[in-house]
Amino acid sequence: MTRYCSSAMAVLALVLATGAAAGDQLDRSPPYEGPVIDVHLHADSASQNGPPGQSICPDQGPLDNMRFDARDNWREALVERGFDPPCDAPLVGAANDDALRDETIAQMRARNVRGFASGPAEFVEDWLNAAPDLFWPTTKFYLPSEGAPTPEEIAAAARAGETFALAEIVNQYAGMSPSDPRMDAYWKMAEEEQLPVGIHLGLGPPGSVALYPEFRAVSPLELEPVLRRYPRLRIFVMHAGYPFLDDMKAMLYLYPQLMVGTGVLQFQIPRLEYHAYLEGLVKAGFADRIMFGSDQMVWPGAIGEGIDAINEAPFLTFAQKKAILHDNAARFFDLPSWEGE
Repeated sequence: MTRYCSSAMAVLALVLATGAAAGDQLDRSPPYEGPVIDVHLHADSASQNGPPGQSICPDQGPLDNMRFDARDNWREALVERGFDPPCDAPLVGAANDDALRDETIAQMRARNVRGFASGPAEFVEDWLNAAPDLFWPTTKFYLPSEGAPTPEEIAAAARAGETFALAEIVNQYAGMSPSDPRMDAYWKMAEEEQLPVGIHLGLGPPGSVALYPEFRAVSPLELEPVLRRYPRLRIFVMHAGYPFLDDMKAMLYLYPQLMVGTGVLQFQIPRLEYHAYLEGLVKAGFADRIMFGSDQMVWPGAIGEGIDAINEAPFLTFAQKKAILHDNAARFFDLPSWEGE
């Protein structure tokens, strides 16, 4: 009798689970398959994150089942894992610079994507020459470096149509707050020129401080002095400020001009965690303030993976998927004429 009851319960559990899965599929809105705007991708070298060819597991994130010992070297551990990813379908890193450019362009054409590209000038120029219809060039910015452009140089480039945004600002890697006085002239210029700005906050690479000793966690709340001083600044927070969900919601609530981008979250944290974070922003009423970003670095497949992660989110309506993947960025960057191919 006990054996029969156990079997019956197992069958019932299977039926319920199957029904729930089918119900989820029925309730899920259809995927958005129109043109996509990627607000965060990199035109750079295939070796920007270490030896080319490393792979990552997008569903589980880079730290799943990572048993690191403090006596070991973190950078070496990451590289070792990159060449032996613990999953069946990793995102494979490009083998060389030409492959990275060409495979990224192929991915973008296959998924009807156009994007804002940042990186070293020679790479951005090369990618633009290869596919001028796919990229809007932007200015990647790291103030502590001696070669950082002046506000006047950036403004001149924007007026000449040579840059479409000051993005991304990566001062976080030097432990610099957005409100650091050294940034005042840049914020003032961006507001006066109405030049869109994207700033790196929240998430960095796993084990960031072991890789970049001055890196520190920066909450979106540290943007508040900037937005108070420059209320007409067109700015978005890259990585959506992860993992500071409550801080990000507070800033979006207080400053209606502020936007966020999703870049990196589709492969840097487990998919369930990404969806939970994204759902927190959507439930708070900010679906019209979220823009899609792939943060494609050396894995061209990150673009399609990012689009799929939005389309597979069970809590998003079709209209919200369309807004995140296209409409919000078209509005923020003032690109109403681009309808895709």
